[in-house]
Formats: sequence, structure tokens, C-alpha cells
Amino acid sequence: MDDLTTPEKPVDPAWLAFGKLCRLPNLFTAWADIFAGFFIVSAFANEGVTKLNAPVIFVCLVLASSLIYSAGMILNDYFDREVDAQQRPDRPIPSGAVSAQTAMLAGFAMLVVGTMVALLGGYVYVDYAAIPWRGGAVAACLSVCVVAYDAVLKRTALAPWLMGACRFFNILLGMSLANDLPPAEAWQLLGYDAGQFLFAGGIGVYIVGVTWFARTEAVVSNRAMLGLGAALMLAGISMLGILPWFQPSIVAVGMAKSFGLWGILVLLSLALGRRVVIAICYPEPRNVQLTIKQAILSLIFYDAAITLAVCGTIWSVVIVALLFPMMGLRRWMYST
Repeated sequence: MDDLTTPEKPVDPAWLAFGKLCRLPNLFTAWADIFAGFFIVSAFANEGVTKLNAPVIFVCLVLASSLIYSAGMILNDYFDREVDAQQRPDRPIPSGAVSAQTAMLAGFAMLVVGTMVALLGGYVYVDYAAIPWRGGAVAACLSVCVVAYDAVLKRTALAPWLMGACRFFNILLGMSLANDLPPAEAWQLLGYDAGQFLFAGGIGVYIVGVTWFARTEAVVSNRAMLGLGAALMLAGISMLGILPWFQPSIVAVGMAKSFGLWGILVLLSLALGRRVVIAICYPEPRNVQLTIKQAILSLIFYDAAITLAVCGTIWSVVIVALLFPMMGLRRWMYST
């Protein structure tokens, strides 16, 4: 008699399972936030020319963001392990590739280490950072938002706003150890001016929209929820579009560069809008998930567009180059 049993899918090796657990391809969008924030404040410190005068601080901020972002992904799967066992049993924890206890310990340890790295980064160079403790404080706020989302509020209406807050604080983290602060006459809070908050807030609201869009990605989605997500994404992009009116806070550019920024934002939005319309008209999981992937991918371009307006071509190209490792890793690891 033929054996009709279905062979079990082999369990991923530990390194691959851990990479999937961290959503490693998406990590480069967190890097793009840090790159953009750091390059922008560096440009202001050097009279419009971006120079990496503090490379160790830059590395500390990138490492801190990487650890906290990856911890958020790990803890997301840890607290969702029972749901994933039913809906997505091939994920690392329900498949047995990574134990639940290992995931929990790794996630919380990475939050602590990431926050400490950001705090210590402010004291690497004596008298460099204008507010040396600010990196640690922002990283702590980011870590609190991560835990609040993953462990407590993920199933509530506050969840998308917490996810947006995570991106908001990640942008601020990139700016946190600036050498110079805004002019004394400019409005500011904890050393951040209105333009910097607008940049971080625009990215944050955009991610609120992406999160609303992704709320039911595993099943046929509700069109009203998708529409709300699309509206919030557009609102976030619009916030980035009004940055030129906040000169010299964050986009100290002439009208030519302002038109260039608006042109890039429009082109990116049209490309994403096509996916959004398809997903709303045909809200099957595949269409929604493809839209989410493109929205996440577009984050790098939005960060690069703002960096182009402030710092010029070279540093925006550095951010866009993050697409290559991101796309390469997507061949082996999912990003949603």
C-alpha cells in the first residue's frame, strides 16, 4: 500500500529561523531612519555639508536601532505564538525552530542592550553631543512603545498609533546625538525643532496608515479599514511635503529643491497608490501583503527624498543603496 502521508516540512536552521524572526529584510528601513536623521543634523552642524565627524556615535545609533527593531519583531512573534500556531505554523516559534523562551529572553535582552548602546553613544566623544543623554532617553521611549504594542495593545485601536510612535522615535533617535542644537530663537522641545518633529511625525503617521492597512492581512480585508490606512499614509506623506515651509529647521532649501522634493513624493505616492487601489478593489491577502511590502520598501525612498533635499545627492544615494541588501534577503526571509 502506498504511503499517503504528507512529509513534514523541514525545520529551518537556527540562523535562518532567527533572521526570519527578526524580519531581517525590514531592518534596513530602520537603518534608513537613522541614516536620514543623523545625516540631516550633521549637515546643520557643518553649515549645510554633511560630514561623519562622529562615526562611532553613528554606529552606536545604528546598532541601538537594529537591536530594538529586531527585539520588536521577535517579541511580536512571541506574544502571537498561539495565533501563529493556527494560522502560520511555519513561522520560527510554532515550527519549533526557535523556542518561545529563547525568543522572549532574546527580545527583552536586545531592548536593554539597545537602550544602553544609545545612552553610551552620547559619551563616546567628550563634548560632542549637545545633549549626551538624549539618545538613551529616546531609545527608552522607543523600547516602551515596542513592549506596549507587542504585549498589551496590539489588538486594540491604539496599536497602529503605537507602531507609528516607534518610527517617530526611531527618526528622533537618529537625530538625538547632534553636535549643534537649533537656534535659541527657534521653537524647540528637548532640543528638537518643529521641522524635525514634522519629519519624524510624517514618517510616524505614514506607518500608522501602513499598520491599519495590514491589520487583517492574513484574511480577506475590510475595505473601510484599507481606506482608512490609505488616507493615513497620504496624510503622512503630505506632512513630509510641507517641510519646505519650515526653513531653516529641517529643509533649508530653495524653491528648486522644494519642487524636486514634491516631485519625488508624488512619483513615489503614485506607484504606491496603484497597489493601494488594487488591494482595496480586490482585498485578498496576496494583494494586501504586496501593498504592505511596497509601503515598507517606500520608507527608504521617503527617507532618501528628505535627505536629498537637505544634504544633497551622495547621502541620499547611501540610503537608497540599503535597498540592495533588503531585496537580497527577501529571497530567503519574509518581511510581513
